[in-house]
Amino acid sequence: MRDRIQNVLRQIAQSPQVEARWLHTVSLMEFIGARKISRTVADRHPSLEVLNHLADETRHAFAFKRLSVEVAGTEVQGYLCPEGAARYFQALDHDLAAWATSYTGAPDMYLHYLLTTTAIERRAMVLYPLYKAASRHAGVREELGRVVTEEQSHRRSIEDACVARLNAVGASLDEALAQEERLFGAFITELETVVARELSTVEPDALPFASTQGSDVQTARAVK
Repeated sequence: MRDRIQNVLRQIAQSPQVEARWLHTVSLMEFIGARKISRTVADRHPSLEVLNHLADETRHAFAFKRLSVEVAGTEVQGYLCPEGAARYFQALDHDLAAWATSYTGAPDMYLHYLLTTTAIERRAMVLYPLYKAASRHAGVREELGRVVTEEQSHRRSIEDACVARLNAVGASLDEALAQEERLFGAFITELETVVARELSTVEPDALPFASTQGSDVQTARAVK
């Protein structure tokens, strides 16, 4: 999986136009994460830890959207695989909640939050360093370094709390991470197809914005 991620990110980095849309997609995924936090464990005034996590995810969504504009030189309207990105996140949240409930016997919203956060941030610790190495844009590399540092600042405490709760009901985090691996693999397969098609039709560094997959309207429907 790591090699596949590295390869597709290197392909994306060949064209500023494609990379701008990828950054827009990453911003969308961070936004979905922030919105899920705000609608679940932060639907009322939350703990300091949860509020800090919500602030981080919101800042990341803003930072990646700002970078998409910086790389493109204009406001970006399109995405790369927006439906696939939303589907990955929604399926992960749903599947991990169902899996956890099979052990707890009843929904545990905080455990579901811990599980999804742990799986997503484990993935980010692979994805973002690989993207940092692949990108040719200094601003993107600098921001990815900041994001990784921020994710690490709360990842350990969230993962430790998640493992403790799972151990208490006889469940293993490895099972949850295996589900995430399967779902992210499906997203990467989709992304590989789209990127290969885009780069086969134009010269690198000259991809037009007119060739976008998914409008803002379609994406809004996908993340509801």
